[in-house]
Amino acid sequence: MPKEDFKESMLSKTQLEDFNFVKKRIFELQEARKEEQYGVMVEDIWAAADRDYAPHRLKSKTKRSDYDEDKGWRGQSFTAGVSDWKSDVSQANPFIKIGIAQSILIDQNPAGVFTATSKKYQATSTLMKQLYDRSWDLAKSRQQLKLFVHNLSKYGIAYGRTYPLRITRNVKSVIEFNSEDPDKTEYEDREVVEYNDIFRENLDPWNVWLDDMTRPNNHRSTRDWSWRKVYSMDAAEEEFGKWKNWKYVQVGGIVTDKLDEKNRSGKKYKETQLVEVYFYENILKDLFAVIANGVPIVLSPLPISDAQGNKKLSLWWAYWLLRHAECQYGVGIYEAIRYDQGFLDRIRNMTVDQLTLSIYKMFFYQGTNQLTETGDIVIAPGVGKQTLDPKNINFLEIPGPGRDAWEGIQMFKKDLDEASGITDPLLGNITGKTAFEIAQAKEAALKRLKTPLENITDALDQEAYVTIALVQLLYSIPETYKVADPQLIEDYLKEIQGDPDLYERDEEGSFVARVFPEFPLNLDEDEKGNLVETEETRFFRVKPKFLKWEGIINVKSQSILTPSKQIDKALELEMWNMLIPLLGNPLGPQTYVKAAKSIVKLYDKDPRDVLPDSWLQEPEQLQAQAQANEPLIIPANEAPQSSAQSLRAPQAETQIPSVGLPQRPQSIAGRVSAGLGRLFR
Repeated sequence: MPKEDFKESMLSKTQLEDFNFVKKRIFELQEARKEEQYGVMVEDIWAAADRDYAPHRLKSKTKRSDYDEDKGWRGQSFTAGVSDWKSDVSQANPFIKIGIAQSILIDQNPAGVFTATSKKYQATSTLMKQLYDRSWDLAKSRQQLKLFVHNLSKYGIAYGRTYPLRITRNVKSVIEFNSEDPDKTEYEDREVVEYNDIFRENLDPWNVWLDDMTRPNNHRSTRDWSWRKVYSMDAAEEEFGKWKNWKYVQVGGIVTDKLDEKNRSGKKYKETQLVEVYFYENILKDLFAVIANGVPIVLSPLPISDAQGNKKLSLWWAYWLLRHAECQYGVGIYEAIRYDQGFLDRIRNMTVDQLTLSIYKMFFYQGTNQLTETGDIVIAPGVGKQTLDPKNINFLEIPGPGRDAWEGIQMFKKDLDEASGITDPLLGNITGKTAFEIAQAKEAALKRLKTPLENITDALDQEAYVTIALVQLLYSIPETYKVADPQLIEDYLKEIQGDPDLYERDEEGSFVARVFPEFPLNLDEDEKGNLVETEETRFFRVKPKFLKWEGIINVKSQSILTPSKQIDKALELEMWNMLIPLLGNPLGPQTYVKAAKSIVKLYDKDPRDVLPDSWLQEPEQLQAQAQANEPLIIPANEAPQSSAQSLRAPQAETQIPSVGLPQRPQSIAGRVSAGLGRLFR
């Protein structure tokens, strides 16, 4: 049955104004990127990067593989019907160097330092950090971050998005299997939740348009942005089918994988039931829009806001190297090396050609006149040419490539390495005699990637604030269950100690259990009721009031890099060589505590993981102990040893208060949320 056509008259006045604004604004964003950006056409560079990234030949003629035993071209690919023996191979440097950059820069999930801006939020900093770490593990977001860095190094700019994702499926579950007659197996219809949490997604730069007033290193300059996707109709219906305007959406739109008017590269879909969908976010207008093949599906306020109500875009982005202080489009590895790559390919192929001629020599022999009309002889390896009056066969002696040719190749290769920042140590080439020298060379080579790495961590800082806003939003929503069994109600009330936040009575007087999301966290309660970090994982249900947090988030750049055991070991030993004399000094922490903490932080360590408890007290406590003549020397059982492991002190108590959770959070609440089906109404 054909769908009804959409008419703008179906929209309210406000919706129509928003719809017209969004359509016009998306067109403006698309046109802005087509303009010249500080002397270059960005989309032309991207198209060249797509073309030259993968290993390829320089010529575009149709070729076939064949054998020519006379000339010796065993299995060599050549143009049919044409004497085409010259080398046309482009060395795959963009492919290699972009892959190396991706493998080096992204090896671990990012780790952030959460610093509260107010004393009342200091208690929840550790909790927010662990929820942030959990979201990366749950969504497998490191794989999306790898794609983000791939686009970043290839195009010079990359975009990502963090948003709440809920995937449900209507399935038929087996309730009774009939082994004798499988056709009579009984099923029941169920809706299952496949995923319901925070999700991170890398976006294709071809399909993203950022506010043209955006400035580098100033994420607040971004007012709005738009992105585009192509869906199969069934996938789009699953995601948007519950919106009332979806019934007007029909197959169509521009359904190529990227919006490139010149159609220079891309993927062609075989499926025909496709629909083009545009998304748009504007933080100034507090507007979120979804338009599917010209039909406005969603026209609503921005869905993401933090605990204070501040709205946020779902966007995070970065550039590789700065093109201009006012230009958002950066310079990637491909653009940085493309001219050196051209010279290298030219010299390298010429050298290969000369080497070929020096091995497969051309010769002349007696015969009739076979010269061309101009009298020219075309040189070709392993080919015999007839001459007018040769006395015998003479071989054309072509010298092999000289030293200058090989040195020229090395020179251009070095220039290319310097331009890309991916040098021999990062490529795995040995550049030292000892392990320490090799590690030092790699550390020095990584400095060339310092600026791109800082840009990536800046994007991750942006992303972390979006994640925390979603944590505060999503994890504050409980699942509710009506409970009729009096005994189960009584047990539940005992376990939650009558906490009114965890239950309610509805208008009909029925008992409703409010079960908040459950998280595995490395936290435990101390004797004072505070939460402290532990090695053991426990399950907690955190109430909304404990998710309120304001602060500064700094993602550690070293946390995402490929770890170097040699460098880590050398730095660890170096740190302990400076700490051990301080820890064993009779003057104790009242004299050296600041110096010890500074040394530990200098090596990106947490003082709570390194220093003894007696060194972690507040200055007022240390002063009081000193006035009371209490000994501050480290007890024997805390005396430092030569091993770094033996010096690790127990973790200090944090200032996180108890969240008032039951001692066995999975018992009754777990039974309620799990369904214990027949007891719920």
